[in-house]
Amino acid sequence: MFSIDNLKKSILKNDKKMKLVFPEGQEPKIVEVANKLQEEGLANVIMLFDAESEIANNIHKDIKTVVVKGNPNQEMVDQILEIRKGRLEKDEAIELVQKRNYYGAMLIYLGRADGMVCGLTYTTADTLRPALQIIKTAENYSIASSVFIMTRGEEQLFFTDCALNVEPNPKHLADIAYMAAEFAEQMDVKNVEVALLSYSTVGSGSGPSVENVAKAVDRLKGMENGKYIFDGEMQFDSAYEKSVRDKKYPNSRLTKARPDVYVFPELNAGNIGYKIAQRMAGFEAAGPFILGLNKPVNDLSRGATLEDIYNTSVVTIYQAIQKGTK
Repeated sequence: MFSIDNLKKSILKNDKKMKLVFPEGQEPKIVEVANKLQEEGLANVIMLFDAESEIANNIHKDIKTVVVKGNPNQEMVDQILEIRKGRLEKDEAIELVQKRNYYGAMLIYLGRADGMVCGLTYTTADTLRPALQIIKTAENYSIASSVFIMTRGEEQLFFTDCALNVEPNPKHLADIAYMAAEFAEQMDVKNVEVALLSYSTVGSGSGPSVENVAKAVDRLKGMENGKYIFDGEMQFDSAYEKSVRDKKYPNSRLTKARPDVYVFPELNAGNIGYKIAQRMAGFEAAGPFILGLNKPVNDLSRGATLEDIYNTSVVTIYQAIQKGTK
């Protein structure tokens, strides 16, 4: 079962210490979390600022601080022009590398950082745009996606995609499901089982959304390689309650009482679903964690607590280690 303490133990066993960049170094919450990460030996932290005057005097002595504005990095300018060839003028590139979110993404691209946590002051779009433009999605995936870890006591589920993709097509939906299965496995779930959700259980309903999910399941059956089990389409009660599944879908390939990962057919369902579980059923929602990028970048809520920021940072460091071992 996923726990921050278990992730920390794994991180501390790793031979190489990951470099984690915070583009919002001016934020007191970020300073507090960055200091804790550095003190605990979980990462080498890099903090970005617009001006020297923003650098707090209580920042840990081993944390690297960089003033981005007014000091365009020529190597980054040249690289971003190459990455965005034909879509960016030089003056635009000079402006972009003086933005902390882009500078952080460029540090990762150049191999000088391994992951980034951002979003206390940036919107989700401003956090993910440089990640998608510069770090980009891994070549085996067509999109980036997101996952929430939903925890209630000893029960732990993974909900995807509740934050990014509005109306995924069958290929995208299959990628979303597979990425979430990989993430669950990284979080120490054994024999991952995945349910693809719908308002239909294996043909009980019809419509374009049902067809999308059914096609995604067909694609996934060719991607399994004996590693994970995917099944659907199915209604949530069929997925979550084995007694219901046995009646509605007796030939289901799922073997666990409850599958580990729940794949929503589109963003409306996913976003509403995780918030219902959080507000009405008492689940704690950790995330969203971004999946499918070449290197990890995770987005914070602008109302994130110190615990939220710390936990997201630990997961990001762990994701960076996983990326490095592939």
